[in-house]
Amino acid sequence: MSVELKDKIKKNIKKRNITKTSLLQTIENSINGIKYYAEDGKSIVVYVVCLIIEVILGFEYNINGLEWILIICVLGITLSVELINTAIEAACDAVSREYNDFIKISKDCGSAATFVVFIVGIILNIIIFLPKVVALF
Repeated sequence: MSVELKDKIKKNIKKRNITKTSLLQTIENSINGIKYYAEDGKSIVVYVVCLIIEVILGFEYNINGLEWILIICVLGITLSVELINTAIEAACDAVSREYNDFIKISKDCGSAATFVVFIVGIILNIIIFLPKVVALF
């Protein structure tokens, strides 16, 4: 890395006023978001059950490194989309609790995004685990 690039990065950090305290606050805010999602409880149970099943099957069928990476990535993406959907719902509820066509569209699209990622996860699991299960018979 060139000295010029390092200086540019340092100036950018100073300009943004990034400190140890601000980084810790950012982490705390992120953890609070996960806590809110978990307390909301709508789909956290499904998510955790799927996670446990995938990990058990992964060890049981001795999946390879690439398969683990794919499963972990889809789990991370699924949780991320769930958190974004929860944020959309909270923002919409903050605007109005009354029926509104635009809020319905926002909430439905957020839910659809979660559903699409969930379906992709199911397809990925079928691709990874079905041949291993079939090989047993």
